[in-house]
Amino acid sequence: MKYWVLAAIFVVACTTAQTPQQATPAAASSSAPTYSDARSSASDADVRDARRAYRSACAAHQSTAYCECMTGGMAQALAPDELAVATAVFSGQSISASQSERDHVAAVRTEVERGCVQFRRALP
Repeated sequence: MKYWVLAAIFVVACTTAQTPQQATPAAASSSAPTYSDARSSASDADVRDARRAYRSACAAHQSTAYCECMTGGMAQALAPDELAVATAVFSGQSISASQSERDHVAAVRTEVERGCVQFRRALP
């Protein structure tokens, strides 16, 4: 009796299995996500330098885990020149930037900080 059950399971498995061509959707390439990030508008070197400056400014005030989290999120969302604004604001330096650019940087920082708040060190 148990052989019949095993045979039935085998038959069902064989008839419902798909070949790799059947399992792959036909329009997979047309539905691939497209997005832009900092590297879409700047060189890798510019992005790297902006990230390092932001991480350094952050490390003077916060934990390493918080700074890594914030740097990753901010550098992903902002172009290097915008990240320079965020770095200046973070470190208390003055920088010439339009109010709309400052507002955009502040909005991104607020959004990224929501994900990084668990790593934030309480300031003395």
